[in-house]
Amino acid sequence: MERILPEAAQAGIEKLIEFAYSFEPYFAPTVVLVPSFIKEAVVSLSESTGQDVETLEYLLGMIMCYPLGIIMLSLPHGKVKHLFSFILGAFLLQFTIGIQWIHQLISSLAVYVMFLVLPAKTAKMFVPVFMMAYITCGHLHRQYINYLGWDMDFTGPQMVLTMKLYSLAYNLYDGELINKGKEDRAAKKCADVAVTSLPGIIEFLGYTFCFATVLAGPAYEYKFYANACDGSLLYDKSGKPKGKIPSQVWPTVRPRSEE
Repeated sequence: MERILPEAAQAGIEKLIEFAYSFEPYFAPTVVLVPSFIKEAVVSLSESTGQDVETLEYLLGMIMCYPLGIIMLSLPHGKVKHLFSFILGAFLLQFTIGIQWIHQLISSLAVYVMFLVLPAKTAKMFVPVFMMAYITCGHLHRQYINYLGWDMDFTGPQMVLTMKLYSLAYNLYDGELINKGKEDRAAKKCADVAVTSLPGIIEFLGYTFCFATVLAGPAYEYKFYANACDGSLLYDKSGKPKGKIPSQVWPTVRPRSEE
C-alpha cells in the first residue's frame, strides 16, 4: 500500500484505523459468552491436529449449529426461540471472531434505529447504503492491514448481515405499501415475504444473529425466520398441527450426504 497511496492519504488512513482501534478497550469486556476453558481446549486441539486455531474455531462453530438446532426445535414458539437464536448467535461470533462480534451488534442496532425513525420509503435507500458502506470499509481495512493475506475477521458474517438487512428494508417497504393499499407490481410480487410492521428488538436480533446462518449464511427473508419461530405454518392458533409435521432429519442430513 505504501507504494500506491500518497503519503498524506496513508497518514489519514492510519489515523482513522488508530481511532477505530481506540475503542477496543471499551468493547473487549463484551466478550463474555465463551468460557476460557473452551478456548484452551481449542488451542490444545490445534496443537494436536496441526490445524490453526481460527480454522478449528470456525469448523467447530459450524458443527455446533446441529445440536443447537435440535435444542431450538424443542423450545416453545415465540420470544424464547428468538432470544435463544440471538444469544447463541452472539456466542458463535464471540467464539470465532472474538471482539469483532461487536460489528454485528453495532450495525444491527444502527439499522434498527433507522427503521424506527425513518419512513420505510427512506429506510429502503439508507439501510442498503449504510450496510454496503460498512462492509466496504471492513474489506478495505483488511486489504490495508493484511494485503493478500488471510485471517478470520468480521467481514464474513457481516456480508450475511448486509444481505439480511438489505432485504428487510425492502420487505418493510412492501409491507407498508400493502397496508396502505398502494401495492405496486414489485410489492405484489413480494407479498409473501412482505413485513407489515417492524419486528420487536428481540425478534429483530434473533433474526440478525440467528446462529444457524450467522457464520456463513445463507441469508433469507425475515418472514421465513419469523414463521419458523412462531410455528404458524405448522400449527393453528390453538397449537394443533395443521397436518402431518414433516421430519427434520432427512433435510438436515441430506446436504452432508451429497458432499
